[in-house]
Amino acid sequence: MAVESCLLNWGIKRVFTVTVDNASSNDVVIAYLKKKIVGRGFSILNCKYLHMRCIAHIINLVVIDGLKETNVSVKRVRKAVRYIRQSSARLQKFKSCCDMEGIESKSSLCLDVCTRWNSTYLMLNAAQKFENAFDRYAAVDPYFKLNLQSGDSLPDSLDWENVRRVIDLLGHFYDLTLRISGSRNVTSNIFFNEISSVDCLLQKWQGSNDVELACMGDRMKVKFDKYWGDPDKMNKIIYVAVVVDPRHKLEFMEFALSTVYGKEKGMELAKKNKLAVYELFDEYKIIYQAEHGCGSSVTGNTSENNESEGVKKK
Repeated sequence: MAVESCLLNWGIKRVFTVTVDNASSNDVVIAYLKKKIVGRGFSILNCKYLHMRCIAHIINLVVIDGLKETNVSVKRVRKAVRYIRQSSARLQKFKSCCDMEGIESKSSLCLDVCTRWNSTYLMLNAAQKFENAFDRYAAVDPYFKLNLQSGDSLPDSLDWENVRRVIDLLGHFYDLTLRISGSRNVTSNIFFNEISSVDCLLQKWQGSNDVELACMGDRMKVKFDKYWGDPDKMNKIIYVAVVVDPRHKLEFMEFALSTVYGKEKGMELAKKNKLAVYELFDEYKIIYQAEHGCGSSVTGNTSENNESEGVKKK
């Protein structure tokens, strides 16, 4: 196994979690790694929390399902951008139109990759700033209008209105992906908050009077529930990271779970996650005592029954 070889070459013996995407083959990889790590005696709770599903990959799947039925307005803008970007002469002429319209923007037209929603967001976000320039360009280049009318026609004011709505929808997920994909800061403590926010957002869209938005929300919610609909199947480290964040702690987790899943179920889940925190503490306590030759000098709250007693101890 390639992952095992890397761990051995790098001298890494202790592995707490491995983040992978949702390909079924990764389940086999995780099972193999779990067996090897446990066998070497360096596991925490027998690698109970080893398998972590990639949050960004699941968000990607959710958005792709929501955009399966591509908006006609998006297609029209894409075709207009593609036409202008096909030659440097057209780009120069378009720049002149921007100058005449008094459009000052550091961004430029970019063409998306249809299968990557984040590139579609960037394309639309850049193009919508040049709405008036597109109208002027249609007047100075007769072939522009002819080329587009052979397909989906020129984007009009209604199309730009629809595009800005799509930008607003995709913006939520684009910003979220940037937050959870940070490489220079800790991100594990924000996963649960972001997942809860997405759930609330999708529920809001499902109840919208806008039929198209409601349908998109329904498609996204089905994919969301496939991975995060049952919190008991989620890696509990997502919750533990919230508890050890001093800005959130147990109170925020209880509040968020109650908001998403209802008061009764939310409190039940919070209790399970609280026990998971105690279980981890007990495991690390045993490891610490073994490594430092400690007896009973390391103390702490190991169950809900001794919370008051634990406060009196050092």
